[in-house]
Amino acid sequence: MKLKKVASVLLAASMTLGLVACGNTTTQAPAEDTPAPSEEAPATEVAEAETTEAEEETYDFGGVTVKAFGSEWNNLDSEAQKYVDAKAEIEEKYNIKLEKAAMDGYDGYNDDDLLIASVAAGDPAADIITLNPESLIACYTGDILFDITDYLDEIQVGSIYTNAGTWQGRCYGISYDNLGDSWVLVYDRDLLKEIGMEKTPTEMFMEGKWDYDSFEAYLTEMKSKLPDGVYPIGNYPYHWATMAAGANGVALADNEGNLNLTNDATIEALEFYQKLEKEGLAYPQSVGTNEEGEEELDTAYAVDDDRIVLKRAESWQLGGLEFNYGICYWPWGSNVTCDGDYTTLSDNYKVNTSYWGVDCVVKASVDKTGIPGEVLTKIAYDYRALVTDDGIDWMHEAYEKEKEGNFTVYGKEYGESRSFYTDEDIELYDWAHSRFQPDLSWCMDSAELIKAWDGVQDVLAGFKDARSTMESYENEGKAKLKDAGF
Repeated sequence: MKLKKVASVLLAASMTLGLVACGNTTTQAPAEDTPAPSEEAPATEVAEAETTEAEEETYDFGGVTVKAFGSEWNNLDSEAQKYVDAKAEIEEKYNIKLEKAAMDGYDGYNDDDLLIASVAAGDPAADIITLNPESLIACYTGDILFDITDYLDEIQVGSIYTNAGTWQGRCYGISYDNLGDSWVLVYDRDLLKEIGMEKTPTEMFMEGKWDYDSFEAYLTEMKSKLPDGVYPIGNYPYHWATMAAGANGVALADNEGNLNLTNDATIEALEFYQKLEKEGLAYPQSVGTNEEGEEELDTAYAVDDDRIVLKRAESWQLGGLEFNYGICYWPWGSNVTCDGDYTTLSDNYKVNTSYWGVDCVVKASVDKTGIPGEVLTKIAYDYRALVTDDGIDWMHEAYEKEKEGNFTVYGKEYGESRSFYTDEDIELYDWAHSRFQPDLSWCMDSAELIKAWDGVQDVLAGFKDARSTMESYENEGKAKLKDAGF
């Protein structure tokens, strides 16, 4: 089988990542038109080869099995040709057997429990795994992931993707998501035109007139033109809390484990939305009980909810919206400054991201497989390059742009129309990628270290005092973090 050249995201990494376990082989791969090298080469020979556009290294790990789980790894047993070819190519390049990990009992959320237990038992359930926020913190704190910090200059992907896998200054994985493609506020342009709004939220944001006072004034005008029962905005409590906190300069929980539940910027954002609810400018959320006696939140935030105009959408939803939509981001409070249009926003205006995936290598698997952790990381990204539509060159391009001092452009499809209707939406969406900030409050909540979701619901749906309520939750969280050894 011919070796297909993998995406350039890791070509430059091949020289350094060509380190192999003792007794294995690193050989120079042929050009695509050249037959593969003979399998009779001495097994103990280690040859370090320069990588060019026409050649790449191959490795010999003796056919050892590498088990992977989550996200695209779950397609390792797929009969779709894309996955069949990718699996075969990786197996040939590294002389390994790649298979989907069993992970018996996995339900989408407890992979950390299964993984940690299997590592403790001496037989990791997976060697490479895609961890979601529900599992990240437990695996970080359980010290079961391979630390790739010292290999980042060789891996060469943009810092936006390594920051997403960083905990307390050390990187344990790289996100495959197009980070910066975060939650956005969407609205129906036709509806606003019908009710006589002179400007759209997109125009207001881009003009730099989206501070709390301007935002409230805009919603007040909109409310006066909407029919009864329709509100200018609706947000799920946690969605508003994390995004509005970022727009006001903070993450509810950062990569170092610092909590900002009582930060003045967070409290200001919560109190502002509570005010919008009380004034009838935001859908008035409430907490009740259903027929089974369970707590039930009455809220409005979904893209198909006709009770609200400004609503939250995830990036994957944008292409399927069946109305003439526009986008904008969350308003900012007093912790952020803007001296002109939106490009003059102070650097602390952030587009927080709370949910993403991270490809990680299990530390115990380095000894189990005999494959260095940095090479297992390379295997993960070689596979990603093959199964991701259009490859993952954009991750390496972000790295190259950063070397040139350009931290503005991240992600694939930069400058492209995607599913947007206007140049302004394209421009704003591209800009947001430079404002990415990971918020680990979802991760910490899932690990039962803090109760961020409960806290903001108490404030925005229970209308409790923001400062005292969040102070109680933060103190509880700090105590749990201390008990966990932080």
